[in-house]
Amino acid sequence: MAADLMEQLPEYFRPIVEFQQIMAVHGSAINDLEKNVTQLWENLFIQTCDEATLKLYEQRFDITASPSETLEYRRQRILQKYNTIVPFSEPFLRSRLTELFGEDYSMSVDSAASKITISVTSARYGAVDLLYDLLWDIIPAHLQVISNQQVTNYISGNIYVDEVMARTFVQSI
Repeated sequence: MAADLMEQLPEYFRPIVEFQQIMAVHGSAINDLEKNVTQLWENLFIQTCDEATLKLYEQRFDITASPSETLEYRRQRILQKYNTIVPFSEPFLRSRLTELFGEDYSMSVDSAASKITISVTSARYGAVDLLYDLLWDIIPAHLQVISNQQVTNYISGNIYVDEVMARTFVQSI
């Protein structure tokens, strides 16, 4: 940026050392200002904000973050709190689940028994916590909710089978 400022000076000022130093200092200050403006812009949006701004959002919603939680998980939880609206409806719950897990869930509703069954098949870290936070916020108290997370992990390797011959003898005394 300092070179750009030098270009703004008339030709006869450019060789003067004092003006070169002044433009270098001002260029550095402008670079710092640009970084701060960029960070301020990113902090306006939850998807791009830094950790300090996330803490402010979490305080607003009385959320206590665990040190093991990723920034992405914390952002999703805050967005979920912002996007929670009442009243509850089945299509609303389906749209929220699709936003959080994509197609990695199944849901069935038994209206007669006032029961909702949700199974999350996402292997994403913290998926079940996101689900429970969502359900806590939007499901009415009279509905019974059965929810779980089912994840299948595939481990490559070999299985070895061997024969064993054994004899059991039982004697009553």
